[in-house]
Amino acid sequence: MKQLFSLSPSILFLCLFLHCGSALELTELPIGGNIQATDKSGTKVDLKNFSEPVLLVFFGYTYCPDFCPNTLAKIKSATENFSELEKKNFRVIFVTIDPEKDSSETATKYVQFYIPNASGFSFDLGTTNQIVKQYAAYVEKTKDGLSFDHSTYIYVLDSQRKTRKLIKSTDGKEVISKTIQLLSRDSVQSK
Repeated sequence: MKQLFSLSPSILFLCLFLHCGSALELTELPIGGNIQATDKSGTKVDLKNFSEPVLLVFFGYTYCPDFCPNTLAKIKSATENFSELEKKNFRVIFVTIDPEKDSSETATKYVQFYIPNASGFSFDLGTTNQIVKQYAAYVEKTKDGLSFDHSTYIYVLDSQRKTRKLIKSTDGKEVISKTIQLLSRDSVQSK
């Protein structure tokens, strides 16, 4: 299988320049954003149709041995003490990077095992490649063909579906919870 997409050096530099780190800066980033596509089950996906003011977009695959379950467990831990109202302010969007093996139903069951307020999507390979490129994510099938190397950022989208923050897998759970709380207050304005 061909490589899905590699992170371009210019996007990587841009992210480093814009401090895509653990500080709670919520500057609008020039990557990611709304997804409008039809998944393999025939569902028309438009992230603007979700009512939650904050979306956490994450790329992975359901048989990932480490980063995917660890990241989803961290999101769960970061939000488990939220009030019922706070839990309605965000949704996790899981996009599989292995549409050949993962169906939308499988992706949804996988992500909802960790976080009930989540949706999983599996798009055809061409659409997956476009979305990965839109998000400047890194995805490459391993040489043995059994798994993927992939970026592990959580892309945080605001109510207008603009990417406002990249949360690294090394960031603590408090970065996730504080980011959701800040963006869900709708007090952050686009620059």
